[in-house]
Amino acid sequence: MRFFRKSSFLLFILLISSALIIQSCDDKNNRPTGPDYSNVPEPYNISNADTTYTKEGGVEIYVIEEGECPGGNEEFCTVTPRDQIGVRYTGRIFEEGTIFESTFADSNTTSALITNLTSNSTQQQQAQIEGFRRGLLGMKEGEKRVIVVPPSLGYDNSRPGVNGMDLRDETLRYDVELTGIR
Repeated sequence: MRFFRKSSFLLFILLISSALIIQSCDDKNNRPTGPDYSNVPEPYNISNADTTYTKEGGVEIYVIEEGECPGGNEEFCTVTPRDQIGVRYTGRIFEEGTIFESTFADSNTTSALITNLTSNSTQQQQAQIEGFRRGLLGMKEGEKRVIVVPPSLGYDNSRPGVNGMDLRDETLRYDVELTGIR
């Protein structure tokens, strides 16, 4: 008789434990989610661009707000491949506007530091995107621009899936503000 009492108690504990585990797995609030993009600023309006031009490879540049060169020395206030720069940016799929990365994710307000803008950089994912790299070169501190990157200079040859998205065949749009050159 004692064996059955102990077995019933153990069975009861096992059933309760299993039910709690299953319930916690099914709770949508406990599931991991992607970044929170609710505080990302609206896309820059490219129809109001001060300047528009196309770089090598089809990278389109829309200068929304000109940057400044303190003291007028352009040699030291425009981004070159050797510079470390601070940027705030949001990457979107060009046609549909879906955000795939942003420095504003999860209510962040600090700039990202990009340390290598040479064409063979492997330090950071952003610098690996050749069109993004080309679009940053020549920016002035305080400048805001939109960089439109064709698939061949974006994630074209990369692995599928960036933040759960396959961006290999997508034209990308980056709204960028250069916060500093170091």
